[in-house]
Amino acid sequence: MWRRMILLLVLGAVSLAGCQSVSQPERPPFADIHLHYNWDQDEIYTPEQAINDLREHNVVLAVVSSVPSDFALKLSELGEDWIVPFYTPYYDAGNRLNWFYDEKVVDKAREALASGKFYGLGEIHLVAGAGPRRDNSVFLGLLSLAKEYNVPVNIHTDSSRYEYMLSICEQHPEVRFQWAHVGGILQPEAITPVMEACPNVWADMSARDPWHYGDFVKSNESIPDDWREWIHRFQDRIMVGTDPVSGGHEVYIWHEADDGWDHYARLYNYHRHWLDQLSPEVEKKIRLTNARHFFDYALQKMNQ
Repeated sequence: MWRRMILLLVLGAVSLAGCQSVSQPERPPFADIHLHYNWDQDEIYTPEQAINDLREHNVVLAVVSSVPSDFALKLSELGEDWIVPFYTPYYDAGNRLNWFYDEKVVDKAREALASGKFYGLGEIHLVAGAGPRRDNSVFLGLLSLAKEYNVPVNIHTDSSRYEYMLSICEQHPEVRFQWAHVGGILQPEAITPVMEACPNVWADMSARDPWHYGDFVKSNESIPDDWREWIHRFQDRIMVGTDPVSGGHEVYIWHEADDGWDHYARLYNYHRHWLDQLSPEVEKKIRLTNARHFFDYALQKMNQ
C-alpha cells in the first residue's frame, strides 16, 4: 500500500510539472536595442551571465554600448552574431563627464569604426546645462563619422524642451538617430514635433530604470490614451530596450558596483506589460521587426 501511495505521489508531481511547463508560454523573439555592459558591471556580472539572461528572454537582437567601449566586445566576442556593439566616446571610465573636451575622442571613434568591430556610435549624452553644446567640435566630429561610415547614433538628450533635439536632427538629416529614453521625460505633444520634422529619428523606448527615471505607463496600469495614439501613429519608427543599469539618475556611484543586470527580468517585464496591450501587428513591429529593419546593415555585415 505504501509503495502504491509513493508511486501515485511521484506520478502526480511529474504530471503537475508537465502541466506547468506546457502552460507557461514561450517568450516571443525580442530585440533589445539599448543595453550596456560597463566596467562596474563586469566586476560582479560576467559576460556569460549577461548572454544567458538575453537568451533566457529570447533576445534575438541586442545592441550594446559600454564604458569603456571595448567592454561591449566582451559580449560580441562570445561568438554571438546577434550582438551589435556600439562605440561610445567614453573610451575611459574617467572621461564620462568631459569627453567633449577631448579631441582624441574623434580619432579613437574613427579607429573603432574602421576596425569593423563596432556598428554604431553611442550612447552619447547631451545634457542641457551640463554639456556639450550642440555645436561642440567633438560632437560634430562624431556626427561626421556617423555619416561617413553610414552608422546610426544613439543619442541621449536630457532636456525638458523638444527644440533641443529638434535642432540637432534638422541640422543633420543625413545621420540616423536612435533617440534614447523616449517616454522618460517628454510627453507625446513634445515628442511629436521631432518625429514629424525628422524622419531620420527613431524612438528608443528604453527605460534605464522606470522606477527612478520616469515612465510613460505604470506597471499595473493601461497605456494612457495620448501615448496609445502616439504609438499607433509612429508605429514604424519605435523600438524598445531595457537599459539595465542602476543609479543612472545619480551619474556615478563610486562605492558600489552597478547591479543593473540583476534587474534584467524586471525591466523586460515592464516593457512586456505595455507591449501586450497593443494589437499583435503593432506589438511585433515594436518588439522586433522595426529593430531588424533599423539594424539590418549591421546584421548583414556580421553574418558575411
